[in-house]
Amino acid sequence: MSAAPPGSPDASDPRAVPLGAHGAAPTPHDPGWLAQELSEFDAERPPRLTPGRLVAGSLSGVLVIALLAWALPWATGASWTQIGGSLSSLPLWALPTMVALGVGALALESFTVRAALPGSRWSSALLGHAASSATALAIPGGSVLGLGLMGWILRRSGLALPLIFTGIVAASLVEMVITSVLIPLLGLASYALSSLMSPTGVTLPGALWAALLALLGAVLALALTAVALRRQVLAKILAQFGHSLPEHIAREILTQRDALVQMLRRRSLQLVAPTIAARALQWIALVAAIEAVGATVPLALTVAIFALGRVLALVPLTPGGAGVSEAVGAAALVSLGAGAADSAAAMLLLLVTMLLVPLLCGALAAVAALSLAPDRHPRR
Repeated sequence: MSAAPPGSPDASDPRAVPLGAHGAAPTPHDPGWLAQELSEFDAERPPRLTPGRLVAGSLSGVLVIALLAWALPWATGASWTQIGGSLSSLPLWALPTMVALGVGALALESFTVRAALPGSRWSSALLGHAASSATALAIPGGSVLGLGLMGWILRRSGLALPLIFTGIVAASLVEMVITSVLIPLLGLASYALSSLMSPTGVTLPGALWAALLALLGAVLALALTAVALRRQVLAKILAQFGHSLPEHIAREILTQRDALVQMLRRRSLQLVAPTIAARALQWIALVAAIEAVGATVPLALTVAIFALGRVLALVPLTPGGAGVSEAVGAAALVSLGAGAADSAAAMLLLLVTMLLVPLLCGALAAVAALSLAPDRHPRR
């Protein structure tokens, strides 16, 4: 984490100070790289989307489509003709419900962002979060770019860079703890108990090992971040830079560290509750998708399937685990007695909430942010 010195309007001098290693998560958390990215932006210049990134995003989309086209029939044993038949027989409420739950989850997550940015407007937090999420999903390795885009949007709303840096780090830590650690732990516990709740259980040993490795990476990243946030440790890290880091920059970094720790202690409920509620809405989307195709699955096992999908999203094969999570989830539903075509249709329906809605909302948010005039009076 780094921050501009007080009164620096263009933020041209911040230095990146790493707080921890990247975790294998859908949105990697490395505040040092984040600060380096954000330091390139101001209220007049959005982050650059290079041709290489556009090509990578296009190839990523093709990969997800190809993976779904092959993996769903392979995982379930149903042909695409059968899957299409199941999709065509969905009730009228199914698709609007998935869209509404996806929008609701995004809106709730933005409340966490706003809680991490005292004095910010909810509209700016919503635009920044939606655009950031879509960028991370659409572009391989686009998490830092997405967070830079969020920083640019928040900067245009009048927030000072030190506040933006501290707020984004706080929101990212909350996301890491809930989505990359707590939910996977819940899923692994439910997975372990699945044999007691169902005669067949959920037998996915390969996915389990991948999930364990991803979870360990996230836990390691969180542990390193926690160590680096200790004031004495951070002060020693800054001292290592010697003359390469101006003294006033080092003081400001420690000041923002203190603000971050104080925020995490005093606003923990405001930071954590909205993101937990967002994950609950996404789980409800899975339950609704299963209901829409007419399948019957024990409620406790839907928690295991949802959490397993979020764990697999930590494995950086595709953005957000798209394609992998759906195939594994469909296979799990089949193992629990759901029809092959219905299982595939349910996971495709869930994909609307988890991927399509964030992508569309993010694109709209980016367009809206570009059309808004910047606030000429930054708030500190």
